[in-house]
Order: sequence, then C-alpha cells, then structure tokens
Amino acid sequence: MFVPRHFSATRRFPHLSWTWPSGDRNALLIAAGHRDESRAAESFVDWQSRTDLDDVEFAEQRLLVTATNRFPATRLSTPHRARLDGIVRMFWTRSRLSLNIAAPALRALRSAGVEILVLKGMAAAALDLQNLKGRIAHDIDILIHARDVSTALSVLDREGWSPDRGESLLFLKEQGARFRSINFLKRPFGDIDLHTRAYFTTSADSPAESGLWQRSTRVPFLDTDVLVPCPTDRLITAITHGALDASHHSDWLIDSARLVAEEKIDWPPLAELSDTLSASAQVSSALFYLRYVLDVAIPDRLIAPIWEQARKDSSAYFRALLLAYPREKHSCLSGLGRRIFKLQQSAEVRAANATASATIPRRDIKMRRMLNKNHVAASPAGLRHQLVVADGITKIRIVIGIDAACPARRYLFEINTPHRHIARLRYRDRLGTGSNLQISAELCLPENIGHDDLWIEARQSGPLPSLHSKDEKAEFGPRPFCVSIR
Repeated sequence: MFVPRHFSATRRFPHLSWTWPSGDRNALLIAAGHRDESRAAESFVDWQSRTDLDDVEFAEQRLLVTATNRFPATRLSTPHRARLDGIVRMFWTRSRLSLNIAAPALRALRSAGVEILVLKGMAAAALDLQNLKGRIAHDIDILIHARDVSTALSVLDREGWSPDRGESLLFLKEQGARFRSINFLKRPFGDIDLHTRAYFTTSADSPAESGLWQRSTRVPFLDTDVLVPCPTDRLITAITHGALDASHHSDWLIDSARLVAEEKIDWPPLAELSDTLSASAQVSSALFYLRYVLDVAIPDRLIAPIWEQARKDSSAYFRALLLAYPREKHSCLSGLGRRIFKLQQSAEVRAANATASATIPRRDIKMRRMLNKNHVAASPAGLRHQLVVADGITKIRIVIGIDAACPARRYLFEINTPHRHIARLRYRDRLGTGSNLQISAELCLPENIGHDDLWIEARQSGPLPSLHSKDEKAEFGPRPFCVSIR
C-alpha cells in the first residue's frame, strides 16, 4: 500500500531515492566511487572549489580520504594538495595506531580459542592492509560466537580494554551474550567493537548468522588468523549497517560499489538474505544508488527480484525510508514516523538480545527520588562503598545522596561481591537540580552471598571516548555519592 510500483531517481518521497545523499556529500561520493574517472575528478575539483577544508565534518573527511587516495598528485593537480595529503596521512596513521594497539588483544583471543570473524572495514583490511590508506578504519569490528563471550570478556579485561559505557566485568559476564555489540576502548587509540551477532534483529543461531560463519574464509591478519565473510555477506552487512542511519556516514556506499564492481557477488543468495532480514528496501536503495549515481554496472535482472521483494512489505519499506533519511531534515510528520519505526526496531533488537540468555534475569532496579530530606545518606562521598548488612537480612533499602549541582542526566550504580554481580540501580534526573539529590531503592539479596563483602559503586551512564571532554564526563561519568542502608 502506497509503495511505488516503479523505482524513480527523482529523490521525492515516497521513492527510495528520497534518502540518497545530496549536495557536498553526494559530490564526494561521486569523486570517490564513480566508475568514470573523468566524471569523478570533475566532481572532486568542483567540490574543492566551493568548500573550505576547515569546515569539513568527519563524515565528509572519511570520503575525502578515499577521493584523495584515488587521485594522487600525479593524476590530479589541485591547490589544496598539501593539505589533502596531510589529511590522508593523519587518518592512515590513526588507523595503523588503532591496529597496533588491537593486535595483542586479537592474538590473545585466538590463543584462548576464541574464533574471530572481522566485519565491515576490517574485512577489507584483513584481505589487504593497503586498503587502509584509502579508508578510515579507526575501530575494529569483530564477531565472536555466543559461547565464547565469557572468555572474550576476560581476555579483553586482562589486556587492559574497558567498555566505553563503563560496565564492570562482573556485570557483562552475568549478562552473557545478551548484547549485540559492545565497544571496548584502550588509551589512546584502541577501539574494538565486539559483536555477538552481525545483524540487528536476528538471533545468534539464525540461518543468516550461521550462514555468515559457514561461508567465511580464514586469512592471516596481524600475526594471527581471522575469518573474513564472503563478498555477498560483506555487501549485505555493509548495507544493513550503513543504511540504518545513512546520513551518519556514507563510505559504506563506496565499500558496496567496490564489492559489486569485483563481480564476485552471488545474487540469488543476496536476494534471499535480503528477504530473510527484511532488508530488501535497504538493499534496493543502495543498489539503485550505485547504478544511477555512481554508474556501477548492475543489470536489471539482478536488481529486479530484490526490488519486487521490497514492494511486497510496505512496513519494512517505509521503515527503511524513514530511518535512512537524515534526522535533521525530517518534517514533524515524517519525524514522528521515524520515531515510531525506531522504537519498533529497538524492541526487535531487545527481543533478539533476550533470546541469547533467556534464563538470566535482568536485575535493573529503578530508583525513586526521596522528598523527605531527613533521610540523609551517612557515609562520606566516594565512587565505591562497602555495604554492611547483618546476617539473616534478605531485603534492604539503599539510600544514595549525590551533590547534583549539574544538568539533567542519568545515574547508574552496580552492586557486586568480588565474584558476582547482584544488581544495577538506575535513576534519571530529568530536570537537574542545584541541591543534594536523595534517591532510594529496595533490594532483595540472594541467600548464597557473603553479607560482609557487598559493594556498591557508581558507573558511567553513557559512552565516554578515551579522550573525553569535561562536558562529556559531567554528563556521563560516575559521580561521588554517599550511601546508607535502611
């Protein structure tokens, strides 16, 4: 219903081309990926003539690296050559530093028996490290089996890697494979994305996920060995990850163009996998962009089955349409539709997460604000406190006091023994306050824990990059607190 019968490149709603990159982003994509080099060079020169390099944002810088690497000084003369080459060297150096920091962790994972499958940009780097010079690859995406999660977490912790959201190792181990991906950081440039699933809404034992492993190939990489997906799987993962928020980055379209141009795509399985993942609209949009904008040769007979699948599922069609369109360009009506589809997709991701560890209960407890200021937490302020609980007590009330002279934000606390995660407490201060914040929660204690070795500590409430700012720390970092037990 309301899905167009024929594809159109008019870039008007409700056609898939409505979501395509435009303006300077589109010009850089043409420069980096158009099949006709003279057309690509023309677009690159035109983009430089109207752009101040000081104003180029990171998403454009990623494409700029690819375009500059495609047209070195020997092939294209430009007044900005020195700066362009400097940008390429800077990002190439950053990518190499990231790889060098990650290499010991990858070797340690393999030594511990953890099978590693590299995804997205790292798959191309594993096949040929020369690909790093033409593509930014600061983070290393690796996929592991659900059964290896506990081992992988222990190895990364031992090697000095920490989750960017600040969860404890005990918390992560208790959750098991109940996450799709976790970003691990190691100062100054280490960045590993640990995945238990390659796709957002599939379970780890689904045909799509198991097929990805079965079709992979083992290659040497960073003095160890990893698995690399086949070209068809690399294409579908690039599109399903990139098209979800297509305006965030666009170099996934260049990756897709290269994969198609290599003529190693197995098209019937691609159509089948697109249908299985409800991603036919996303794949159709990407392939049509490659064909109509970047002039990649894709015959009608190869796109037609995928396009017909996209037309049959109107819900998936409009979800792909609204999620891929830049958030800042949405109208009130289309923005509401995007919000609805985003909530729907988030629910599907949570459902897929739950299938991984269905027997493990989530022990997140919502704290409540205390209006009675007489209940002042007794201990001195700190990030970690021991909870003194008398033997035989199975239910306690925890009162936390925070000097909350800060903007509205979330607070997270973990309660652990030295060997076990007990619960996580959370509170959202929606308005912020200039006075002390008093919050409380009730907690039922397991019977088989030592009451004399129970600890509570403040944790991050959101992701903190390795080199974070003071504002980021104020918004997401752990805050000193006082605590008492009632």
